[in-house]
Amino acid sequence: MGKTTEKNFRELKSSPKYEDAKLTGMLNNEFTSILDKYVTLKKLSTAQIMEYTHYSKSYINKMRNPLEKTAQPTRKFVIAVALALNLNLDETNRLLKSARFHELYTRDKAESLIIWGLTHKMNALQIKALLQEKGLEDNIFKDN
Repeated sequence: MGKTTEKNFRELKSSPKYEDAKLTGMLNNEFTSILDKYVTLKKLSTAQIMEYTHYSKSYINKMRNPLEKTAQPTRKFVIAVALALNLNLDETNRLLKSARFHELYTRDKAESLIIWGLTHKMNALQIKALLQEKGLEDNIFKDN
């Protein structure tokens, strides 16, 4: 557990009422705004994201719309779009956390390969080619 999580856990455990717990670092639904910020910053079109990730235009636009209260992406989508945007490891993990997922996981073959690729400054196409070569592309680019 991280420091904030541990502190919040202790607060919850010791508070007689939930309202008494002094919780910090609470997550809100910031995924759509962070995703939109990255898309704008990286100057990628929806069509380019569609081409790389194979997700539909309507799904991508829904995930980017801050007014969309029901936007809950899959973990695979978040990772695929992070790669499409050529986000670095910190940005990718930030995007995952904003969608309420854990950071990339070193014990998952596909995710560990992505971590390796990102730390070795590989671009999205190079990482996708490695995933294909190792037979791991479906682990990231196809939802069940």
